[in-house]
Amino acid sequence: MGASGGANEAFRLGLVDLWNAASSTGRDPESAFESIGLFLEPPGDLGRWSYDATPSGARTFASTGGDGVHFSAVPTGDALIVVMTVPMMFDAPNVVVGHDLCDFLSLGCRFGYFGLDGLAYRPAETILDIERSAGQAPAGDLATLGEHFTLRPWADVTAHLAELGRLLPHDSASDR
Repeated sequence: MGASGGANEAFRLGLVDLWNAASSTGRDPESAFESIGLFLEPPGDLGRWSYDATPSGARTFASTGGDGVHFSAVPTGDALIVVMTVPMMFDAPNVVVGHDLCDFLSLGCRFGYFGLDGLAYRPAETILDIERSAGQAPAGDLATLGEHFTLRPWADVTAHLAELGRLLPHDSASDR
């Protein structure tokens, strides 16, 4: 991946921790978080999904289970960002959804992850839904993830997404 060894290792350790959190539920780790729209790839077996829209250099670590929507670590200089690819959104299929793994998990820590594809289709409406959910107490698997990673909802979703959008590699043309 083009990121520094430290960024790669930190992300890898975060993915192992996420896998372990999924394993701790007593369910199959790949589908343990299905209820919140997060299907995991085994952390030692990451690769780029074969959709044309997936950014080059991406290592896909999770998906929503719907319409090919997936989340990948993408190198940007010395860092790795999290990019959501929505293959059916042909004009702008990629949205940056985190500075790192915990930042990404914080975005969906009350809202869940399945509906995040709305950031590509209906960004204003989805942002409102995410912000409305921030005041809710997490339950079920959202609570499990939130407690495990000490997640907190983003304070200003619109501003944070705008900041993240500037990090998308230029080879991901037409994206946010």
